[in-house]
Amino acid sequence: MARILIVDDELVICKSCEKVFRRGGHDVAYANSGKQALDILERETFDVVFTDLKMVDVGGLEVVQTVKQRYPETVVVVITGYATIASAVETMRSGAFDFLPKPFTASELMAVLSRALEKRRLAIIATEGGEDADTSCFEGLIGRSGRMQEVYSLIRKVAATDCTVLIIGESGTGKDLTAKAIHHQSKRKRERFFAIDISTLSSTLLESELFGHVRGSFTGANADKLGLFDAADKGSIFLDEIGNLAPETQARLLRVLQEKEFLPVGSTVVKKVDVRLIFATNKNLKELVGAGKFREDLYYRLNVFPLRLPPLRERIEDIPDLAMHFLCKYCSSVGRDLPKINPETLETLTRYHWPGNVRELEHVIERLAILVEGDRIDPVHVSAAMFRADAAMTSILPRSNDELKVLKKQIRESSIQEVEKLFVEDALRRNDWNVSRAARDVNMQRSNFQALMKKYNIIRPPHTA
Repeated sequence: MARILIVDDELVICKSCEKVFRRGGHDVAYANSGKQALDILERETFDVVFTDLKMVDVGGLEVVQTVKQRYPETVVVVITGYATIASAVETMRSGAFDFLPKPFTASELMAVLSRALEKRRLAIIATEGGEDADTSCFEGLIGRSGRMQEVYSLIRKVAATDCTVLIIGESGTGKDLTAKAIHHQSKRKRERFFAIDISTLSSTLLESELFGHVRGSFTGANADKLGLFDAADKGSIFLDEIGNLAPETQARLLRVLQEKEFLPVGSTVVKKVDVRLIFATNKNLKELVGAGKFREDLYYRLNVFPLRLPPLRERIEDIPDLAMHFLCKYCSSVGRDLPKINPETLETLTRYHWPGNVRELEHVIERLAILVEGDRIDPVHVSAAMFRADAAMTSILPRSNDELKVLKKQIRESSIQEVEKLFVEDALRRNDWNVSRAARDVNMQRSNFQALMKKYNIIRPPHTA
């Protein structure tokens, strides 16, 4: 249980955050002004402070700076609707741990809290000179397997340098978390960390985001714009899916790596920059070089320190820790008690090959947290959740809370039907498709059992006759 202080001049924000945190079992207080927050901090001790940035009397930056000076073990997270690059940089440099723009979800809020508490725990350990006995979690990465311990060790070693890092791994293996871990373990940890998924932006927009642009450089450029290389000076930038980088942008990026300088789009004035660059890919860059799709000189600049992340199927011993981590996270976000995961369920999870890796496991556990209404998660629930996952991914997303409620009801009813069908089929298989024996085995009347068979058109397969 953590002690949390929420500081915001909007009472509804304070109440909403308080509700989410209390569901997670935490002790919460709130203040409606920066001045009130500072008064409370003089009397009480808190593990984490969540503060708004723009307030009338005492602003969030002053709260951040005061906590940093007087209560160094307290971690501060800024929550604000005024989410610009400039304010983010200023806030992080003042000592805030993280920056959460409004509006945010309960899940996002709890995820930031989890990282903040981990940060505080490690800071206390470092201060006391103790050893960290828990090897299952490292900077948001979960796993106690030998493969993950190797990853943690490499992160610690490379984080102490300014070396360029290339994170290599399949989709869903945690490349973004690994990049954040490198930044948080480095000497730049108090500076800003920016992440961009290259595959989501066009070449023109990406160059503008990275390097900035001057007024009139292209249609719609009505004012000068600060790029991320400017904003992240002294900090770190993470570029995901680097294999998708357009050839013309590859040349501009190579200049940054070689000369530590860049030109904003449309400008003739060279800018110097001091930034740590971390890259990630799920592609074979060497093959792209051979196919003429990736510059060879850039490839060798990126490949100074390759860090390979293992797929989940190669570290199945981490699945129990991951499953419990995600279950706690999503049960807290939906406000329900934590159900038990029995050994047979964990065995079901570890037998699956997880082509989507940790991300796929997280989605399945999130569905279970929403759909399983009892106090225990059984293998049949997992099978149903995984069976319906692909269909759910292609569903039309709701546009309002009412639509969300309807969709959740539909998903729940649909999944219950899948569970019932699998339940009947499993009972029949266990009893060699003898209906009477299967009904007795599951403690149902034969007529009710047959009704379920008819409902789902379950008949004895010909090869079992």
